[in-house]
Amino acid sequence: PEIHSLGPKSLEVVVKTLVGSAKLWHKIFLSNPVNEGANRMFVKCCTDALDIFEIAPAKKQLSDRSVIFPGYCFMNVIAKMMTYTPPNNMSREEFEKTLAENFVKETH
Repeated sequence: PEIHSLGPKSLEVVVKTLVGSAKLWHKIFLSNPVNEGANRMFVKCCTDALDIFEIAPAKKQLSDRSVIFPGYCFMNVIAKMMTYTPPNNMSREEFEKTLAENFVKETH
């Protein structure tokens, strides 16, 4: 897939763009909580950012991986306060466990 051809700078741009989009969708949702489309897009942008970061080979070339931390923070909000469907047919428990494990892995 195209993700494997991303260089480190491109990976950083993609992740920042998705996390920034998630932030905007979250603001839209907060201003109108009945807007389920905004909620779905908020969750999708976060999960896409985390998935892309996880599988992109270029992440090994990043000297500073803090670009992904806002994505983890948003997913923590989603996991604790919102209804969502975990990606990749995972159970909610499995998804949250993997999320926590990946966060710890990235902070070392």
